[in-house]
Amino acid sequence: MTPGATRAAALALLAAALAGCSDDDPADSTEEPRTSASTSTDPSASATTEPPLPSYLSAGELPAPLGLNDVDARTVEALPFADFAVAAGSGVWVSGVDPGAVRYDASGAITARVEVPGEVVQALAATPDDVLIPVVFPDQLLRLDATTGKVLARVELPDEPLREGAVGIDGDVGYVLVDVLDPRILVIEGDRITDEIPAPDGATAVRAGSGSLWVPTSGHTVERYSLKEETWKSIAVGPDPRFLDVGFGAVWVMNQGDGSVTRIDARTGTAETLPVTGEPIGGGDLTVGAGAVWLRTDSQVARIDPSTHAVTHVIDLPPGSASAAATDDLLVITNHDHDAVHLVPLPLPIS
Repeated sequence: MTPGATRAAALALLAAALAGCSDDDPADSTEEPRTSASTSTDPSASATTEPPLPSYLSAGELPAPLGLNDVDARTVEALPFADFAVAAGSGVWVSGVDPGAVRYDASGAITARVEVPGEVVQALAATPDDVLIPVVFPDQLLRLDATTGKVLARVELPDEPLREGAVGIDGDVGYVLVDVLDPRILVIEGDRITDEIPAPDGATAVRAGSGSLWVPTSGHTVERYSLKEETWKSIAVGPDPRFLDVGFGAVWVMNQGDGSVTRIDARTGTAETLPVTGEPIGGGDLTVGAGAVWLRTDSQVARIDPSTHAVTHVIDLPPGSASAAATDDLLVITNHDHDAVHLVPLPLPIS
């Protein structure tokens, strides 16, 4: 097989394996549920030891679900493929809406649009000032002004970003996970790539915060890279971790294998896995904002109180995958299977 054919085959295998925001179900487990410790370990010998086996949790205690009408949602058409959402300051940016990405303000109005060359197949990352959008065909990272959408930088990437969870930002430094054959994390400052960090085996995404990079893997772990010490530590989480976000002194991880959420203390690295849906999540997202953690599944959004770890609200959705993001005044839920965005005013009704 030629080098080009080898790379194409590897990309095809990766695309089939990653469930993310697509409608494909994660791989079914043929093993009985098993338990694993939730404490941090040193992965220095990870190449020669088996990954930890996760616990598969049943559903947690959930409130009665609310419909979109119950939360005064407004559903608007969003073409051609409303997909990833990220909160940035007082607005929410959504990829896949003509002409490429758009910004919704607190009223739900579109206040900025940016044309995106290529295809956005990755999650977005943002600060109150900047939005990072990795794209493929061509392989680039766009840095936008979070309010106006003005393109502040276009950074050419040496390889294709991994799909769906490949970008993080901490302060003004961006991090992009690239290349299925030689996975590594590019460090991007301003309009330049300034460094590369080898990624752990089975890396599927990257987020940044609390002085570390957080990388979920196919081995049911999140690998923590200390930016100060330049060392990795392995943290066992739930089955098939994928989307994650940093906030409220912790890292929150969506486990697609059983619909649970793992909370990792950002200081100590200790982990606690919270039962939520009790069922695999075929596609969705997880984000923090507006005083809560929001778990987007392929049929619901669950609001988790970061202090009590309890699910306070569940919103039923038309079946279909995509994303969610929240500002203080607005929850934006995308639904690419229905060409729609659901705009939900916050706070939610008291249950």
